[in-house]
Amino acid sequence: MELTQHPVNLRQQYRQQLSLLVLAAAVVVTGLVVAWLAFQKSPSAALSANGQATLVSEAQLQRFAGSLDHPVYWVGPKAGYSYELTSSHGRVWVRYLPTGVRAGDHRASFLVVGTYALPGAFAGLQRVAKRPTAVSRSIADGGLMVYDAERPTSIYFSYPGVKYQVEVYAPSSEEGRSLILDGKVKPVR
Repeated sequence: MELTQHPVNLRQQYRQQLSLLVLAAAVVVTGLVVAWLAFQKSPSAALSANGQATLVSEAQLQRFAGSLDHPVYWVGPKAGYSYELTSSHGRVWVRYLPTGVRAGDHRASFLVVGTYALPGAFAGLQRVAKRPTAVSRSIADGGLMVYDAERPTSIYFSYPGVKYQVEVYAPSSEEGRSLILDGKVKPVR
């Protein structure tokens, strides 16, 4: 006895296979779009994974800053400089390198603005301000600026109610202080 399949069953099988094929293609395309968007969100896949210093454009820095739940501070664009971005465990550093200097240069002769995710940052600075060698000053918007007189090139500031602290390192302590007091250290926008 020979079995034959009814033409209606063949059409049903064909439709099921075609539906599965379309569904598989949609899943693959969706995965590729998600991967592309994730890659576009950060300036470098390596940056978010291992905290290596990476030269970035202003647009890349803006995209990166927009991906975090706290602001990233800098002193704005500077002609003749590249922006080195390093990020690790809630800490972000933007270092200004003269054109031609490579990312990761070990010299401590460049302006750096660090933003650190830190609950209780303002209260912590208030405690530090009470130390014998601490120098503190009120800044705009109710903020507090603090540095150690014995190490005046690293200057810190924060504001009441925020969960981050900012550090400005400048080879010249006067430069670092004036950048903060003049309101030039601002969030990347």
